[in-house]
Amino acid sequence: MRASAPPNIRSGCGGMLPIIAPLGLNWFYEDIATNLAQDLTAFGLPAMARSSHDVDALGTQAGGTVLIVNYSECLIAAERAARRGELVAALDAFEHRILVNYDTIYSHWFGNQFPSDAPPITAIADLTMMRQVEAPLVRGVPYKWVPEAFSDRERATVRPWEAARPLPWAMLGHATADRAAFLSAAMAALGSDGFAFLPPHRPFDRRSGFEAAEIARVLGRADLYLWSSHHNFPYHEGFRALHAVAAGAVPAKVDPLNAGHFADVPWVYPNLEAVREARERLGLAGLYRQAFDFIEGHGRLAANVAEAIAPWYPAARALLSGGRRLEVVQ
Repeated sequence: MRASAPPNIRSGCGGMLPIIAPLGLNWFYEDIATNLAQDLTAFGLPAMARSSHDVDALGTQAGGTVLIVNYSECLIAAERAARRGELVAALDAFEHRILVNYDTIYSHWFGNQFPSDAPPITAIADLTMMRQVEAPLVRGVPYKWVPEAFSDRERATVRPWEAARPLPWAMLGHATADRAAFLSAAMAALGSDGFAFLPPHRPFDRRSGFEAAEIARVLGRADLYLWSSHHNFPYHEGFRALHAVAAGAVPAKVDPLNAGHFADVPWVYPNLEAVREARERLGLAGLYRQAFDFIEGHGRLAANVAEAIAPWYPAARALLSGGRRLEVVQ
């Protein structure tokens, strides 16, 4: 029996830019597809988020451009629905298959976005807080940095930090040995009255961690949102800073190996002592303002994505050439 799509990942009529995401594996890929579709549509580029196994509707738009949020997991989700072959055939009919990337380009996770038995990615829209490379090509295909930013809808609901929050810090992420050590160090450096949720990574589906509403509920009660990477690559994880600032929490990524690489990002620290010192020196209100201003400097999501995909999407070129370049990061 084929799985049906949830309300936020639906079929739609033709004439829209399709954005496909895996259904049932990671809620945040579904969320980014839905959020991006809504923001692009409001910006003037009609778009529709689709499940990766909604291949019948996808086939009606063959020949143009498709945005793919995590190609590897889209294929896995389609395979679980017994529709992988159909998805491969549907994607093969598109001229431009643009990966909306949320992985470090140095990792095997990124390598998984280039399967040998499926139509190749033709361009990369790297949606991240900091540009990963200056090179125009990655793995032989065009690379465009898309500065991570709020959508108009997200920006309208940002809740500023306020005093007297019950949690001095919160830590969310899948359990690893390094993160267990990080939690122990955070309790020693910042106090033991914070909140931590470190579930196992399996089962590999959307049940293996908090979802958006739960994250917002926790961060809305926390002063600091602490995290560390689960790898050693110089990469700023997507979503985390946006989730923090939207809920009024101060983002704080601790990265002893790569903090220097992120010297321009106000919330990346070499160690927990640096977090504590910054909190004492600038205060939580000051740290929140720094983070908010940095993200605001990135403009808005739809404008940044439109700028990145314009070389392969005529509607975006036409819209931008017509003067719709407001809030696009240069």
